Amino acid sequence: MLTIDPSINTFYTRSQEENRLSTGLGPLEFERNKILINRYLNDSYSIADIGGGPGHYAKWLADLGHRVTLIDPVKKHINQAKQRSAQPGKPFQCLQAEARHLPLPDKSQNLVILHGPLYHLQQQVDRIAALQEARRVLKSNGVLLGFAITHSASLIASLQSNLIHHPGISAMCKAELLTGVHQPPPGFPGMLPAAFYHRPSVLTSEFEHAGFFPLDLLPVEGIAWLDGRFFESWADQGKRQHLLELVEMTEKDNDLLCFSPHILLAAQIKTN
Repeated sequence: MLTIDPSINTFYTRSQEENRLSTGLGPLEFERNKILINRYLNDSYSIADIGGGPGHYAKWLADLGHRVTLIDPVKKHINQAKQRSAQPGKPFQCLQAEARHLPLPDKSQNLVILHGPLYHLQQQVDRIAALQEARRVLKSNGVLLGFAITHSASLIASLQSNLIHHPGISAMCKAELLTGVHQPPPGFPGMLPAAFYHRPSVLTSEFEHAGFFPLDLLPVEGIAWLDGRFFESWADQGKRQHLLELVEMTEKDNDLLCFSPHILLAAQIKTN
């Protein structure tokens, strides 16, 4: 049986992923992800939410009327997701499993969402395996939505926070720019553990290698998080809407993709 890196399990067991989408840049990420995912929905879809964590997206999708199966390798997340599924509204299924070995039948899903596997699987062979497993469970006309972290995300965040001058952070950012490999330095326990941060071109190449053809490559947060007073602006309804409009207006500009911490690649299975 395939297992995840123990550092990932430790990180999420100790961290508060349950609250991440309601703090910091989380509300922007959550709002934009819902906007993007909604573009690929039809009525009564069967949806696999892979790496779905504590179930924020699964609950939203289930309440829209979809048949949702959340899959996550972290036991804490599964327990939290089950609690969320039991809340008022429509339930969803929760299974503890790993992206490279999905407990789902062949060609059973209209939509597969890969939230974390594409950055938590540091080796390309493992990311390709996760993509091919998603391909196995997708219906022939289904859609795969794969989320990735951009190779420039740490650099921009470190420049904004002035942490770029810390030797360990600087070395980490340079490695991500050169290789995509993310390895946090000692002394930063809240930082994501070993991961891979994509160039958009590399993400597209991996999807194609796994048997997909791209439909859309889009930013999640886009340029909105670069607002020098982002948190103040997000709290103002008018300014929040203005930021979301700016992201939507620039989302097709591939030259700006790497300013977004997260990107989304939507794809379908190649046909001969």
